[in-house]
Amino acid sequence: MLKPERMVKVSVVGSRDHFEKVSEILYDLNLIHIEDPEETEYFKLGEPFEKASGISRSLVQLRSILAYLKLDPEKYFPKRRFRTEEVVSEIDSKLEVYRTELGAKIDRIRELQDRLKTLEEELRVIEPLKVLGIPPRLLKDYITIRPFVGFIRVDPSPRIREVTDKFEIFLKSYGKEYVVAVFVKIEHADDVFRILQEYGFREVGVPDIEDYDVRISEIQSEMTSIQDEIKSLESEIEEIKARESDLMLAIEEYLSMELEKSELPLRSLVSRYVFFVVGYIPERDFERFKDRVESETDGKVTVELIEEKGHHSPPTKLTNPSYVKDFEVLSTTYATPRYHEVDPTWIMSIFFPLFFGLMLGDIGYGALITAISLYLKRIFKTEGWQKLLNIGLYSGISSIFFGFLYGECFGPFVVGEGLKPSDVHWFGNALASLYAFNHGHPIFDRVEPFGVKALLFITLTIGMFKLLWGFALGFRNVAVEHGLKEALLEKGCWFIGVLGLCFMILGFSYNLGIFNSPPPDGFGELLPDNLYVFGSYTVEDGRSVPLPIPGLVKGWQMGVNIFYLLALPLIIIWFILFAKAEIPKMGAMGIIMGVELLTWFGQILSFARLLAIGLASVYFAYVFNYLTIKMGFPPGMAILPVAIIILLLGHILNLLLGILDPGLQSLRLHYVEFFTKFFEGGGILYKPFGRIKKFLE
Repeated sequence: MLKPERMVKVSVVGSRDHFEKVSEILYDLNLIHIEDPEETEYFKLGEPFEKASGISRSLVQLRSILAYLKLDPEKYFPKRRFRTEEVVSEIDSKLEVYRTELGAKIDRIRELQDRLKTLEEELRVIEPLKVLGIPPRLLKDYITIRPFVGFIRVDPSPRIREVTDKFEIFLKSYGKEYVVAVFVKIEHADDVFRILQEYGFREVGVPDIEDYDVRISEIQSEMTSIQDEIKSLESEIEEIKARESDLMLAIEEYLSMELEKSELPLRSLVSRYVFFVVGYIPERDFERFKDRVESETDGKVTVELIEEKGHHSPPTKLTNPSYVKDFEVLSTTYATPRYHEVDPTWIMSIFFPLFFGLMLGDIGYGALITAISLYLKRIFKTEGWQKLLNIGLYSGISSIFFGFLYGECFGPFVVGEGLKPSDVHWFGNALASLYAFNHGHPIFDRVEPFGVKALLFITLTIGMFKLLWGFALGFRNVAVEHGLKEALLEKGCWFIGVLGLCFMILGFSYNLGIFNSPPPDGFGELLPDNLYVFGSYTVEDGRSVPLPIPGLVKGWQMGVNIFYLLALPLIIIWFILFAKAEIPKMGAMGIIMGVELLTWFGQILSFARLLAIGLASVYFAYVFNYLTIKMGFPPGMAILPVAIIILLLGHILNLLLGILDPGLQSLRLHYVEFFTKFFEGGGILYKPFGRIKKFLE
């Protein structure tokens, strides 16, 4: 799970007489990722097996029918699966039926649709000509007169008079322009045509008909007849589709598999007598692969390991459990891990929903996201959608958990001083009762000043941890590929520098007393030694008192502290390693590049968005709830219908923002602030020769 599965390179060599059988075996094993071969003097790329051309023709015809029926093998889920023998026994007769029945009906529909388009085009010409009120025979076939019939934007008469007074024009309004007929003598035709073009003239051909109304009636009648025939044919096709869909897709899958098998020589090297296939398989499957190939060919084909020296790049086979596998859709969108890299998917599977819940953190919104994800999983069945919706499900559950910690359900029920829960939330009293075990207060109130400060420190701590973790993983990746020295100079020095930067941030936080804001009014006083944490309480003498945490001291302390003392030697060590790495490459200018260390400070601060996005959502919900209470109930405006509309629209908007913003920000914190420290990608995804059957048993 932490890294791609270990692969070995193998060769499959044998007599060409056994090549077709080996193709069947390799496809059935579905293990070997075939490497693109390079031709040599003695070995050339092979040609497909003889059956390939016939299979290809049948497959093209069948896929054309499936495309018309909108049957996508990727999106369709069969009601039953067929045995291969069952498909083989029926394939010839069924393909003939599909060609003659379905194919003929589809061809007839296309023919009718083409005729329908022709009639519609003719109708578009006749209808505006009818508006002119001139019989069609008078609009053409003159010897000494040139007629211009079509559409124009404005009346061209004044400009035509500049050329000749001997013309006739008929102009009728038609939509946003005019339909026009201009008659001039042949000798003035070219000049008049140029004038008409200046006004956007578009000429139309006059149909060879006697009467507009008669022809329009004929066209409409023919169009009705064509549409009825198309509907009848489509109904017949739908009946066949409902009856044959599963079998058609099973045949398509079978033909696709056979074509892939028959085209194996195109990915292999052959000589006059021998074939040669090279590829990668998982190391743990080598013995099973070797035994199957050699036993089923009676030892006429051999499988051997190929020892690889130096740097090599096998395909990447991700080996993640089902929960982690869902997040591959996010990690591989960034890049496919190289064979020697750590697979970051499992890290995303932990931190993506954690960050999402930390930001949104609302029981109500989380429950809606969970319910929507479950509902959409029943509609969108493709693998990609299922993975995305599973991520939505996990994120919704995480939001519910953090919502319980924060005490938020469609917004907070405790905001500000002197306000009762019912003043700021429409079922605030019920929420307050839920937290009776904590004296009616959330476990961790991120709205109160101390909660904001504490959560800010938590998010920055997460940022420091993630950056250091990223550089540690980067150190490991570089060490595996290039050795410890290169890893120390490339990644190790930055790990040490960022660690020093983290201690400086901790030192500043210690001096600032970030942990030590007083608790809100009504929640007791500081204990005598001024040690406490907000959110955990005990009861003494009828009042709630914060519980102490040793080591957290109230107040602002100036000057040097232990964190600064730890940071100094780390910064010195970083600078020495950085200078050693950069001066040989860039000279003295390389030292100036050390300012890059400050960019990591900005990336640590970037994790504060985990707090900021969450607080924005909280206050949006608070505002909508507060407006609803004040507008819907006395002593406010008491306009309940308007208040309900504001409440629903406000929370729908906040829900949409609560899905989009935490999702995008969580992705950014991984892609930009974390992956760049260790994850280069560029790997080749493992795609074995074969397939997992969907429509066949």
